[in-house]
Amino acid sequence: MTLSGFLLALGLAYCAWSALALAMDRHYADVHGRGAEPAPALRQRLRWLGALALLASLAVAIGMQGWSIGVVGGIGVLTLAGILQVLSLSYWPARTPWLARRILCALPLLLLLWWLERSL
Repeated sequence: MTLSGFLLALGLAYCAWSALALAMDRHYADVHGRGAEPAPALRQRLRWLGALALLASLAVAIGMQGWSIGVVGGIGVLTLAGILQVLSLSYWPARTPWLARRILCALPLLLLLWWLERSL
């Protein structure tokens, strides 16, 4: 497991959990104020993006370590990202979308680094 691959999988998983959390009324209201709810189209889009990002994170973990160890490593990365997401929603809810956007901006660089490490 390389550092760039691990960070890529972790960043994808964190963004996925953020999207799935913001699709829920409770967490959306924590971030955007009491009584706010996501629009149905936004909720559906967040759910799809979250599911796709979870699959991408698992695919990166499997790509790094193969099917035998990669699935277990991928579940570990998803768990670690879930814990980080719970902590950020508990102690820093207003900044959770901000942090997810910053991580999302770093993902192409991490993907490029991971791809370069794999090709060397």
